[in-house]
Amino acid sequence: MNRVTLIGLVSLLGLLTLWLDSEGRRGTFDLVERKFVSWLAANGESGASLPPLSLVLYDEEASQLGGAERMNMMDVALFVRAASRLGAVAGGVEGVQGDPSRMVEAAAGMPVFGGYGWTDPPGMGWTALGGEPAAGWPEVPGLVGGDTNFSRGFLASPSGLGGVREILLIGRNGDRPVPSFLLLAWSMVEGQSWSSLSIGANGVEIAGRNLAVNRQGKAWFFPMPADTVLTMSELLVAAEKFEREGGDSPFFGHLLVLAQATSDIPRVAEGEMALITPLERWAAVWGAARTGSLFLLPNWWYPFLLFAAAVGLAFGPSRRSNAAAIFSGLLALLIFALVALAVFGSTRVLLPLSPALLTLGGGCLIGRVGEQAGWFRKKIL
Repeated sequence: MNRVTLIGLVSLLGLLTLWLDSEGRRGTFDLVERKFVSWLAANGESGASLPPLSLVLYDEEASQLGGAERMNMMDVALFVRAASRLGAVAGGVEGVQGDPSRMVEAAAGMPVFGGYGWTDPPGMGWTALGGEPAAGWPEVPGLVGGDTNFSRGFLASPSGLGGVREILLIGRNGDRPVPSFLLLAWSMVEGQSWSSLSIGANGVEIAGRNLAVNRQGKAWFFPMPADTVLTMSELLVAAEKFEREGGDSPFFGHLLVLAQATSDIPRVAEGEMALITPLERWAAVWGAARTGSLFLLPNWWYPFLLFAAAVGLAFGPSRRSNAAAIFSGLLALLIFALVALAVFGSTRVLLPLSPALLTLGGGCLIGRVGEQAGWFRKKIL
């Protein structure tokens, strides 16, 4: 083989690998990757499924019913009372300040917890977790509070323009780990108190399941809409009807979360399709949490590993015959699927399918084309 030809083929494979990796990170293959991560989660050890999420938006009608322009503690007590009587497994509230004792009493044993904006810490302080925080987790402003029966975590809105999104799951306040609203929700619906969350080198352990986070305390997911979005007045009507008529509760076993969504709350544009509240954007992560589909992305080594495998296919079995090229490509894909399943099950790292499939296929194709063109039969000068 001519030395220039050899360098050209290797360079072509390298450029192909890098381009496919960059396209994957841009979201070009999200439709395929969404199905792939669902397959990995379904076939891995993801544990029991979490309950569905019902998002309750505090509307103007509820404001008038509560006698206030904005959501106050009496409104929250009405919400948790209705959620408890409808059989919800837990109730979350956005941004409520003040003494939560009335809310806890109205919950009648149902776990309740609160979420607060990153720059608007709760007056009673953040709920702290046990264990040592990682150095790369961001510092959450405010103070850590004492032990109470009302847990308080920060609300982080997902980021990302493509199909795959990124969300912050855990932070630090001094030398204490601080949970996000999502972590609190997860522990509450599992029937675990916030004190049962443990911090380790590989992430956060909840009820025997490990939720991996990267060095910045983040994870990635493909968004799914909340199972149900309704107004608070609709929830109160549903609770009254259930108490009066009985039957099956439409929210039995659900996680119910109350969000401030009156007309004076700014709403966020989601593309050009709809207007949603910030907490509706947050709710898109719960579908991934339910099915164990939160994941981490691989580091720099992933495209280099694919490049090496593609070079091996191009200069090895793909040169022999068409049948050998097809067989070696299918075998490489099978090995990749088994490795991806093992890696996802143990570390929650997603090895993207599309770049791997196209890179390995490109290696097989270059090997066959090069052999038929006679590139491999020429001596290196």
